[in-house]
Amino acid sequence: MLPIAKVGSWFDMKSYFLLIITAISMAFVTGYFALFLQGSYTATPQDVIEINHLKGSFQKKVNPMTIINFNSLYYSREQFQLLDPLYSLPTVKNLRAIRYSTKDDCFKSFKNLLNSRNFEKVWVWERYRCGWRKNLSSNFFLEPPFIHPSGKSYAFLAFESSTPGYKNKSWVLNHLPYFHVTELKSIKMALGDLGGIFGTLSDLDQEALQSIARGEGTILSDKYLFARLKYPKVFSILEYRIYSRSKLNDFLKGSPYTLSNYQQGHTCFYKDGALCWDYNVRHIFTQANKGALSFLIGLIIIVTLVVRLLLVKIRNQKKEDDRRRLALQVLTHEFRTPVTSLLLTIEKMSKDYSKFDEATQEDLLRISSEVFRLQRLTETSRNYLKAAQNKKLIQFNYERVPSLNTFFDEFLGDYLMDYPNEFLLEPLNEDTSFCFDSYWLGTCLKNLVENALTHGSLPVAVRLNILDEKLFIEVEDQGEAPELELTELTKEFVKGNKSEGTGLGLNIVLKTIKEMGGELKLNTNPTRFTIIISDKKKKG
Repeated sequence: MLPIAKVGSWFDMKSYFLLIITAISMAFVTGYFALFLQGSYTATPQDVIEINHLKGSFQKKVNPMTIINFNSLYYSREQFQLLDPLYSLPTVKNLRAIRYSTKDDCFKSFKNLLNSRNFEKVWVWERYRCGWRKNLSSNFFLEPPFIHPSGKSYAFLAFESSTPGYKNKSWVLNHLPYFHVTELKSIKMALGDLGGIFGTLSDLDQEALQSIARGEGTILSDKYLFARLKYPKVFSILEYRIYSRSKLNDFLKGSPYTLSNYQQGHTCFYKDGALCWDYNVRHIFTQANKGALSFLIGLIIIVTLVVRLLLVKIRNQKKEDDRRRLALQVLTHEFRTPVTSLLLTIEKMSKDYSKFDEATQEDLLRISSEVFRLQRLTETSRNYLKAAQNKKLIQFNYERVPSLNTFFDEFLGDYLMDYPNEFLLEPLNEDTSFCFDSYWLGTCLKNLVENALTHGSLPVAVRLNILDEKLFIEVEDQGEAPELELTELTKEFVKGNKSEGTGLGLNIVLKTIKEMGGELKLNTNPTRFTIIISDKKKKG
């Protein structure tokens, strides 16, 4: 039976391996469908023939709603301007703010109107709206120019005025050819359906109206399809068949195509003037072979399983983290009572310290040191639990040590005494102060020293060095590191051949040093671990 740690590792490897295979599969399938659609989404001569045949069939089988000859509606060049949205723009600046259908702002900015074309008609209207003239001639709206310099037609200015006769629906219907097409929508909202061709024009947007003014062959709007009739260029006749958009959509349902307005920069199967023919979704899947579809469905199933696997794994991992945190809380709480009791006992024994022989005194000091270490460990565990709530791995307590040489000489004093000829401390040539967390740095250094003494080859040397405001601590023995790299050697539960521990020592060292913002390096032949940390106060 596999150990729990190895089972978890095997489960992680299996999950990640499955993720990698899924990602590669998705890449291949995406590339396949992209190439498939790209290859099949270019119109061939046969496709063009089919589309032209479809267009001819539509005109034969579907009757138009009406046929419009715009030359008969707008028979002169001046009147044809009423069909073009460009002529609804003011020809003189600063005229939009003036309401030329009312008596407000009479003769305001009148100097700007003096240079306008056909000023006589502008002058007549200005006098009429301001009350200087009582009536307009019967031909006023029937003769060019039809558009005021403000961009509105004279007929629409009259409709907006307070004169009752010009708001009469019969008057409006009789003068519809003299309104600008962009004004028909407002008239329709005020008077109701206009009927006939003007009712159709009132439903068109600016883009469709501009297309009619340019005389484009086919125009598609939300409600209508305009198909221009072809005449010899000599006659210059602008005449369109108008079809219902709903009937067009019904006709195309039985075909493999859809029709829409062409948009610059968008993919289009076949560009037909201002229109774009595309395959419908049903036809695209019909073209795809069954193997590709099966592959796609299988991929979707795999992705679903992987997502479910990850969700289960995340949920289990959260439960495991909660269990570990609870275990640490229980241990921390239970440790405090015996540690406190031991501290009181040692304090009592210290009062009789002078009565003990030298060997007993030395043992008491050693026990006292270990008990204080247990106390510090208990407090550190509590800090860790608090830091975990802030999403930090370790809560550090940085303090400035006035002398590095003194600190390391005292910290490593026991090793210097126990291994007088096999353990060496090389202090700084120039002693200095440094700011770091003495407990956690000491924990890391102790792990490395004991690892070297236990698993390495003696002698062991600890060297201190300061370079670029960073502290370098080298722990070197005369052995050779295993074939594993540092990343492998510092994984949880990875142990040397002689180790009988948990294999967590180097893993703790690496994580702690990284949390400090430092580095841990490994050199071989001989084995040398190097801790590199920065002065926290100087770093800011």
